[in-house]
Amino acid sequence: MKIAIPTNEKGSLEDKVALHFGRAKNFLIYDTEIKDFDIHPNPEVTGGMELPPDFLYRQKAEVIIVFSLGPMAYNKFKNYNIKMYKAIPGSILENIKKLEEGNLGELKEEDIF
Repeated sequence: MKIAIPTNEKGSLEDKVALHFGRAKNFLIYDTEIKDFDIHPNPEVTGGMELPPDFLYRQKAEVIIVFSLGPMAYNKFKNYNIKMYKAIPGSILENIKKLEEGNLGELKEEDIF
């Protein structure tokens, strides 16, 4: 499974989850099968024309972990059948572990702004 997580840092599972999905500098995509990750610049922040949900879909993300989403991103992820989970304060690794343990809740209506 591929898990996408927004971050403003670059390079470590100890990095924090970015507070704002659409303005995050990077996306860390963690592959649970090989226990490794890649870092990708957010195409919207770097001046590209591709929206983050479309980019993450192309990267074959199956899950995203975020604090909140805007309605357009939420609907795109829903249409792509990408599951959305609510991040907890802490590192990316802590969030991945919580997800794998079944201890992260799905994004709720109040998380869409």
